[in-house]
Amino acid sequence: MNVRKMASSIAVAMMVAAIVTVMNVGATDAGGMHAMSENVRLMNTDTPEPTSIIVRYTDASAPVFEVVEAGEGKSIEELVGEYNAADNVSYAEPNYIVHVHTVPDDPFYRYQWNLDNPVYGGINAECAWNISTGNDVVVAVLDTGVAYEDYGIYHQAPDLAGTCFVQGYDVVNDDLHPNDDHAHGTHVAGTVAQTTNNRKGVAGVAFNCSIMPVKVLNETGYGTDADVAEGIIYATDNGADIISMSFGGHDCAQTLKDAVDYAHSHGVILVASAGNEGPGSPPNYPAACDHVIGVGATTYDEEVAYYSSTGWWVDIAAPGGDVTVDRNGDGYADGILQQTFATGCPADFSYWFYQGTSMACPHVSGVVALLLADGVNPADVEDLLMSTAEDHGETGWDEGYGWGIVDACAACEAASNPEPNPEPAPTLTPSGMTLLIGLMALSGSVVMRRRK
Repeated sequence: MNVRKMASSIAVAMMVAAIVTVMNVGATDAGGMHAMSENVRLMNTDTPEPTSIIVRYTDASAPVFEVVEAGEGKSIEELVGEYNAADNVSYAEPNYIVHVHTVPDDPFYRYQWNLDNPVYGGINAECAWNISTGNDVVVAVLDTGVAYEDYGIYHQAPDLAGTCFVQGYDVVNDDLHPNDDHAHGTHVAGTVAQTTNNRKGVAGVAFNCSIMPVKVLNETGYGTDADVAEGIIYATDNGADIISMSFGGHDCAQTLKDAVDYAHSHGVILVASAGNEGPGSPPNYPAACDHVIGVGATTYDEEVAYYSSTGWWVDIAAPGGDVTVDRNGDGYADGILQQTFATGCPADFSYWFYQGTSMACPHVSGVVALLLADGVNPADVEDLLMSTAEDHGETGWDEGYGWGIVDACAACEAASNPEPNPEPAPTLTPSGMTLLIGLMALSGSVVMRRRK
């Protein structure tokens, strides 16, 4: 379906991130250290089942136990039951498997406070990676393109060499080579799925997922509603599970709404940045569209970023960074670090700190990929994200944080260990909100937010 050649379509301005350069590709890590901690390679993140049991006998005078291997054809449960039935056994239990907490060996991971840090936690990614890394999930990154291949003047980002890509589309130029001619899209894609545990550069949130690059913004960072709509439809029709959109505009075109509804009706989860215009700004679309998870931005110390748009369309928050400060004292600005290229030089790759809700959005897209890979039903993802988010600001939902800061660990643990018969999430309605010509016009203060 081609909806792009509409000359009258309304321009959609990308949420341009402030940028500060940092390190050159191949630079030696400070202090000569290459790995952050244990060198853990995540060939398989599933914890193996126990193959033996532990037996403690009643006549033992000290905490002495025996390890008994399960024989062929006998389950651990059966073996535990047999030993617990014996008169001389105090207890028998499975010999459960333990494992190290995953810490990537990427040398600049230490500067990615947004993924995990000992003070505030970031999105608590390390715990989540012991449960899921995004396998078999496709995330469509709708943006300025991605540096995913060597083609003509374009080059693959070295730290994306191990990332899985599926066929994408360049809506702007109407071809099958959605290469990045701006730098923004490559940075965004890195946060979702930068090649990780390759002893190079930085890590991504869902590093075993697949990226579908879809170019809907041009070299200046601008696009149209028609191009965005076509990108959404292409991603939906070609197997995307998640659509990540780090851009927006103030106009709610029916074409855009129809494309969002089409994707949602096909089970695709849509995530978008809330905007970079600060408190009191008008709604940003597609974040404010129904069926889209709107993402605000937070800083290292878990405050709402000064630039983050706030309002009823913010569902959740994630690290977006602040390049004006160094609150964690690591010697660099507190931006979001990923690899991309210098604007206008698609072969000049470095690691850059960016800031913006554009940077917050892919954190949430990555966490959604972790959940889907762990078997969560797409219809349950939004409620799971919101119910496990780390609450900040006013209790419950508020205009800056939404339902809180996304917590990858809490979400993945809740997905793996669901509570029996959970109570359904309440439908919340705002106070003093009116519907006017398809837009949400605020009249009075919003104390709770309508679920989109």
